[in-house]
Amino acid sequence: MAKNAPLLVAIDDGYAQIKVYGDAPDGGEPTKRVLRSSLRPGKYGLRRLSGEGSVDAYKVDEGGEFTVSEDVEAENTQFDGFHLSTMNRVFNHHGLFAAGYGGREVDLITGLPVHDFFTQDGVNQERINAKKANLARKVERTSSAEPMATLRSVDVGCQAVAAWWDYSFGDDLKPRNDLKGSVAIVDIGGRTTDIAVVVKGSTVDSALSGTRNSGVLDVYKAVNVALQKRFSIRDTFPLTYMDSAVRTGRLEVFGNVEDVSDLVREAVSQVEEEIYREIDRRIGSNVATLRAIVFTGGGGALFSGLAKRFRNGAMIVDPEFANARGLFKFAKFRASRTKAA
Repeated sequence: MAKNAPLLVAIDDGYAQIKVYGDAPDGGEPTKRVLRSSLRPGKYGLRRLSGEGSVDAYKVDEGGEFTVSEDVEAENTQFDGFHLSTMNRVFNHHGLFAAGYGGREVDLITGLPVHDFFTQDGVNQERINAKKANLARKVERTSSAEPMATLRSVDVGCQAVAAWWDYSFGDDLKPRNDLKGSVAIVDIGGRTTDIAVVVKGSTVDSALSGTRNSGVLDVYKAVNVALQKRFSIRDTFPLTYMDSAVRTGRLEVFGNVEDVSDLVREAVSQVEEEIYREIDRRIGSNVATLRAIVFTGGGGALFSGLAKRFRNGAMIVDPEFANARGLFKFAKFRASRTKAA
């Protein structure tokens, strides 16, 4: 790759986390970065211990400032217009900066959930174009004079279908699984669970595909409620605390490290049942005809028991980054086909 040539970067901009996967600015192995979706409107008085500036503050071209930091109480991202919002735009530009793309020209590809990307009549081009236009608008970093990434182009894919690309193709873009059979991708994210049934590697069965508003953030909420009850408190714990509690089963409360693993197991089991019922409702009568039901997304590992409940269930490798890697592979594959033509 020529020095300072445009870099291809894929971002899986979820409700709970942002995953960045793309060409390395230094030409080495692909860049891989995960960031918490933690943002508040306004410029907060957070300072680094060195005394230098605010923590990741940004200003958007239509006015208004935002602070991105895990040290602020995050604004709720669980609303229907998130993927077309100013918050989403700030997250994407912050993700590019945090992953080392400041000052570089970037071809960005990101995604939409199944229910936003498709309509009953096909691809929802209006929504895709709206997301492209939103991300193309300017975001200025105000917490430092360091340059932001410049977007040469913006593209949008379908998140769950992106995971199919990651499952089906290796880093060399050669097929690593049989493309002839039908595969169901179950992408469990922060707010939503996307189900996409890809038929023979060429089409998406919209009748069997769709989105349910259940995900990892629902586990966080359930654990928080259980903590309030157990310790007789009204605190709402920040996402960083909930993430740590869910991952480790332990949480510091009133200065003591408490074992909350039983609360986590109960919350996971509750949400897992909701997701299982949605899978069964959508594809239950077609399970035997599917070559595989592939689980992916940030919740893929958390709800690992789901894959075991299906005879053809499978867990994708490194599920947290499957969408970002799949978007990256799809963009690379399409570019190679265009170049060959």
